[in-house]
Amino acid sequence: MKRRNASAAPAEVVILRPSSALFSTPHVGRLTGMSEEGLPLVDFEGNPSGPVPARVLAGASTTHLEEVAPQTEVLLTFEGGLPGRPILMGLLEPRKNLLRSVEAKVPALPVSASVDGQRIVLEGQDEIVLLCGEASITLRRNGRVVIRGTQIESHASGVQRIKGAAVKVN
Repeated sequence: MKRRNASAAPAEVVILRPSSALFSTPHVGRLTGMSEEGLPLVDFEGNPSGPVPARVLAGASTTHLEEVAPQTEVLLTFEGGLPGRPILMGLLEPRKNLLRSVEAKVPALPVSASVDGQRIVLEGQDEIVLLCGEASITLRRNGRVVIRGTQIESHASGVQRIKGAAVKVN
């Protein structure tokens, strides 16, 4: 059995760099300020060294970044997948503003609607209104039904109160 020489040189030291795979996709970061050179300082999750200066896309102005509120979210990519070389792609709209704009565009949905192919059931807490052209039917919580239209046909098992310019019965 051979003995190892105790005076042999130590094994080569391997320096680990952050995984470039981790930084190969866009990241959401935060603008933290501006460097003395006028570059935006950004920070992001997984950043090993705190805020770092970021390059900006050609044609983008860094002067307006000075007016942006600190901690504004930004979209970042990384040159060569290196966390120390971020590229600022742009500013992100605050989530609350995004939600407001989406809510403004989404029409009000019914409280409940179920369809089984044969009938449709709609439920509302206070009122349901059906509109079509000049006709409407309003169902109210208190049991009142209001029907409006240019011509109305109706059948009732109880008392019927009819208002109109002209009324034909049977």
